[in-house]
Amino acid sequence: MKSKMCVFALVLLLAFTAMSWAGGRGEAAVDEKPTVAFMSNGPYEFWVYAAAGVEQAAEEFGVNAEFFMPPGGLPEEQQRFIEAMVARDVAGIAISVTDPENLAPFLNEIIEMGVPIVTHDSDAPASNRLAFVGMSNYAAGRTAGRTIREALPDGGNFIVSVGRLDAQNAIERRQGIIDELNGEPDAFFYPGTMTPDRPDIALGGGKWTLIDTIVDAGDPIRAKSNAEDAILRHRERLDLMIGLWSYSTPAIISAAQDAGVMDEFIIVAFDQEEEVLQGIKDGYVYASMAQDPFMYGYKSVEILAKIAHGQDPGIPDDKFVDVPAPVITRENIDEVWDMFRQQLAEGRQFLDELGIDQP
Repeated sequence: MKSKMCVFALVLLLAFTAMSWAGGRGEAAVDEKPTVAFMSNGPYEFWVYAAAGVEQAAEEFGVNAEFFMPPGGLPEEQQRFIEAMVARDVAGIAISVTDPENLAPFLNEIIEMGVPIVTHDSDAPASNRLAFVGMSNYAAGRTAGRTIREALPDGGNFIVSVGRLDAQNAIERRQGIIDELNGEPDAFFYPGTMTPDRPDIALGGGKWTLIDTIVDAGDPIRAKSNAEDAILRHRERLDLMIGLWSYSTPAIISAAQDAGVMDEFIIVAFDQEEEVLQGIKDGYVYASMAQDPFMYGYKSVEILAKIAHGQDPGIPDDKFVDVPAPVITRENIDEVWDMFRQQLAEGRQFLDELGIDQP
């Protein structure tokens, strides 16, 4: 009860100043359309694609859209933005959750106040969110595991790079890789058990070894520093590096280029940063487990807009709104790159209109 009273009191305090929140349209006072808010887990290019989907859905479904990229990728930044949006009486909030364990109780308090919340990209399964919009991160991890097996058919040693290991998408992607290489029965959803983080995890009866999982707290600069250090320490036995977050692989690429070791190990990616796409095109990135952030933005806003207008949002019984995504290789890079470029351009224009700094 004390926690709920604190949230309510803070919302009242913010009500007089929330209209000045940076990154918003500032149109709510003069526009009768409801406003929904979309929030990322950090200031990464990945979310520029999502911005294009947010804009298109807002136009199609008759709402205004706020868009926020927490500059530090921190849960407290996400919490402050939600509090400001509640003070503005938004019609719903979509969030990629940075710290599901610690944010879930707060999200539940906001939901109890009558604000619809959906998660996207990274879930908070312990919360009472209406839906999760995204791919199965565990299934994507299993796909990444199969890609590693294909790239290293005779076995080998690899390193995982990611921002945080307490984010649900990171947990599921890493575990999917581990379970796939261990030959666990195929599954689509995360089984709920995470292999503890430790050095030199033997997989597939010792055929593959996860040398290390390096984390950077959502900081691309630190991600590159981590990659440089990992290459220096493990160069003699390193066969492959895989980045699990959008900026992770560009950091690996940059570190390998600076060290002059681009041809010494295989690089595998997630998502579709420009550096990754160019690497696939040029042959120094083996493949990427792409996502569809455009549809994360589009579907999240569609659901919240339909709720705001009293319509059926069409949420499945399992509350999982599946957004399939392809594996990008040299065979299909030309086909998908034109689409990504158009989405990126549209997203940048939308963020420019909102006055939001871009990655």
